[in-house]
Amino acid sequence: MTTRSITPTKAILICLNSMIGAGLFISVKPLSEIAGAFGFVSYIIAAIILLPLILCIAELASLHPVAGGLYVYSRTYLGFWAGFLSGWGYFVGKTVSATVLMHKFIEFFYVRIPAMQHMSLWLIDCMMLFFIVGINSAGVSIGGRIQYVFTALKAIPILFSLGASFFLFDPTNFKDIADVTSILQTLPIAIFPLLGFEVICSITNMIQDADKNIRKIMLSAFAIVAVINTCFLLASLGILGTQFSHTNEPVLAIGFRAIGAYPLLAQLINGAVFASVIGACFSLLTSNCWNLQTIARYGHLPFGSLLTRVNRFNVPWVSFLVEAAIGCLILWITVEQIPLQNMAVFSQVISYLLSSLAVLCAVRAGIAKRISWWLPLLALASCVLILGICLQRIVVLGISIPFLLILGAGIVLALGKQLRGA
Repeated sequence: MTTRSITPTKAILICLNSMIGAGLFISVKPLSEIAGAFGFVSYIIAAIILLPLILCIAELASLHPVAGGLYVYSRTYLGFWAGFLSGWGYFVGKTVSATVLMHKFIEFFYVRIPAMQHMSLWLIDCMMLFFIVGINSAGVSIGGRIQYVFTALKAIPILFSLGASFFLFDPTNFKDIADVTSILQTLPIAIFPLLGFEVICSITNMIQDADKNIRKIMLSAFAIVAVINTCFLLASLGILGTQFSHTNEPVLAIGFRAIGAYPLLAQLINGAVFASVIGACFSLLTSNCWNLQTIARYGHLPFGSLLTRVNRFNVPWVSFLVEAAIGCLILWITVEQIPLQNMAVFSQVISYLLSSLAVLCAVRAGIAKRISWWLPLLALASCVLILGICLQRIVVLGISIPFLLILGAGIVLALGKQLRGA
């Protein structure tokens, strides 16, 4: 039996480290390019859209405090294949998310260290992915003290930017009001940094008193991140305005503006942004491999006996290796931020849609007694809206098509497995 060793506090930190990463900082440029200084409104709308979904998934997590999360929910209430589509879509989406973070982390150092430029950037990305597999498989725990370190690193640039806004905020940066269409186009970008509230569902079996604590954990983490994202972007746009359309490193720009006399200090604060990104990637990868392990454990994929293997540190190391390999393939297809974010959101929302249907079934069966029937309907509407926007972006960004092939490859493997077993 798995030891429930993760306290509620550490569980919240795992969620925060999964959600607050490069997504918060790298989304500033595209949000401001599309919606101008009012890009921060996108976070508010995205949080409202996601709230019914969070409440529904939190209810399912409290009813089923086991490993596997969203897969288990869909399988329990909707059936075998719904479970697989939910688990596989979520696994692929989170793998894409983790690789986006990993690439941004490596890219930061790559452009600053000449010695690294003699190697392929893609190769360095891959080496780092497998390095994370190695250290976690060797016993570096997702619920250990490392979560406190990563959280502290994230806090430095955020608090610095918020503090600088008290002195440098310029209301005239908000004189040009964005139209509704522009703000709606930013939703996949704004939603990306808000996803991760459900990452803890994959390892609910490790959380102390999960049936009582999981709802509080998820809602607390989401609320904290939504407020931080909105305030950070509002403060940053208030300092720099449209200058954000020309920078990939907003904290560095704020640093030069606020403490230009101390450029080295500005560089160090900006470095903390990218050092903290590794925390989000670590949390995502180490929790997400359990989703693949769960799919294999329930007989959906070939080589299930390998994928389900767990070492003495309770790490599904073969599933972890496969996850890293898929991450390398994703980065080989493209390292462009917007297509990657769009596909990450699209894949995960497939799973959210099925989870919303699962909640509706649980409510109708009288199992989910703490929520009303209208809440999963709102969650379904949110998922349909997000999927529609993502599909429109897939058509526009044709480069997203290869990611759909990765999703399809998993379905083909699962079909092949079932046909051979029939």
